Amino acid sequence: MYANKLVARAMEYAAQYHRGGTRKGGDIPYIVHPFEVAMILKENSFEDKVVAAGLLHDLLEDTEVSKSDLKEEFGTEILELVISASEKLKGREKRSWQSRKEQTINYLSQEASFINKAIACADKLSNARSILRDLEKDPKDFWQRFTAPKEKQQWYYESLVKSLKELEGLKMYAEFKEVIAEIFS
Repeated sequence: MYANKLVARAMEYAAQYHRGGTRKGGDIPYIVHPFEVAMILKENSFEDKVVAAGLLHDLLEDTEVSKSDLKEEFGTEILELVISASEKLKGREKRSWQSRKEQTINYLSQEASFINKAIACADKLSNARSILRDLEKDPKDFWQRFTAPKEKQQWYYESLVKSLKELEGLKMYAEFKEVIAEIFS
């Protein structure tokens, strides 16, 4: 598969399976998030297979797409990148927010490869940009829409910044640090 065809196919596939979904707390189509993640990765000069994984990163968590579906469509390498970007799927609904976030921080700090960290950073930067935009529009009661309160969100995002420190030197990491500082200042 040619690289540009790979990204185009990933865009179509993600759009198909995220169709009708919206971002938390608004009416923005969900697909905007994976597209933004892919743009961030492309702007930071990552290969097309990484950009494609960025487009597909939420499919296992948020849609009916299975691992075997992704493997058949995009191959083992992209499937593994998508799995690395997903919170551990088995038993996810039974674990607390805190437990899931601690697992994410531990994984990024201790196990994740540079590429896995890059996909995570692009994902979290997209989320942080969205938080900042929404917070600036309507600060009153903003934090009520989240599972965890502002203090825990701050702990989580500041821990993410530390766990992604290996990405220093990348534009997206610098922006992520700045946006997190602005959100919680």
